[in-house]
Amino acid sequence: MNGKTSERSIILIVDDNQTNLDVLFDFLRNCNFKVLVALDGETAIEQLEYVRPDLILLDVMMPGIDGFETCRRLKTTPKTKEIPVIFMTALSDTVNKVKGFQVGAVDYITKPFQHEEVLSRIQTHLTLCSLQKKLQEKNEELATLNTNLEKLVEQKTKQLIEQQKTAIIGRLTQGMVHNLRSPLQVIQTSVDLIESKAAKLNDNSLFDYSKYINRSVAAINEIMETLMFKSIKDQKGDLQLVNLNELLARELQLLESNLYFKHKVSKKYIFDETLPSIPLIYSYFSQVFHNLIDNALHAMWEMQNPSLTILTRQDESRIYMDIEDSGCGIPPEQIPNIFDFFYTSKPAKGQEKKEGEPTGTGLGLYTCLELLKPFNGEITIKSEVGKGSIFTVSLPK
Repeated sequence: MNGKTSERSIILIVDDNQTNLDVLFDFLRNCNFKVLVALDGETAIEQLEYVRPDLILLDVMMPGIDGFETCRRLKTTPKTKEIPVIFMTALSDTVNKVKGFQVGAVDYITKPFQHEEVLSRIQTHLTLCSLQKKLQEKNEELATLNTNLEKLVEQKTKQLIEQQKTAIIGRLTQGMVHNLRSPLQVIQTSVDLIESKAAKLNDNSLFDYSKYINRSVAAINEIMETLMFKSIKDQKGDLQLVNLNELLARELQLLESNLYFKHKVSKKYIFDETLPSIPLIYSYFSQVFHNLIDNALHAMWEMQNPSLTILTRQDESRIYMDIEDSGCGIPPEQIPNIFDFFYTSKPAKGQEKKEGEPTGTGLGLYTCLELLKPFNGEITIKSEVGKGSIFTVSLPK
């Protein structure tokens, strides 16, 4: 395997055994890491006053304070508590493994070392830390945007009528939601890759971390969906000529970062190349198609051989887009209610769900209908339980 890493991450090795230090130092340096060493826990703690490594490999049995006490001190110090610690031990009993996790370690490797396992665990936890930092940054960005929105509203209410104020909030919110969707999808895809690696390593601790990130991403998605819903009422303007084929192509390209969509779903696209451009608010219809395709993917989640067909067509007066899935279908008695406020068949946040299954707020289809209304758009549905559904969006030319 290729042991080179693309970034120069800093690894601190703490071990009183010179042979172990030499072996790990040479191996990790050849893997393009920056490597620091310490012979005991006290020395390691002193070094951390001046340098912050990205990860610590910590021996359990050492003179002076042992690895458990060293880790405990690191995790009670604000400057070092976020640094992931992987224990190195020859101990195989469960008690010591549990003790390591209790004092704050994220993982352990056993002696004698297997180079591929050492590198894989280091890279996995470095990736997890990077994703957690990005997620925190996105949360902070979202909080800042919300704060800025509140300040902007406060300023504009003194100068603008209620309709103008609502329009400004709507435009900012829609742009924010649209711009955040892509990086969040990348984070979700990265978590899927980590879960795949965790399965190969049979490492439940990695699954726990990925579940935490999944829950956080789901929470942000729910906030974004709620913000989009709140922004649609009385929102006018920002019209531009939009070709629905081009808009669909962009949304489908974005979805290619979804591993389930990319690798599991059979796709067929039939676009009418003569489709005219029509005046629309781009972010509205980007959200409509995103919600409808997401709804189709959810409907096919547990189905064998999922397939998705998207068709654009036209007649003399209207343009149509059909989204056909091979999902579970909708019972006839539920069809009249699917566009109702807060209606959802997905597990809500906090409810029990299967691994990887999407959650919902019940705003998706309702939001689609509300976004179409200002343009005299319509949505119709044909569905058969066990065979799938066809959602058709139509707009006047």
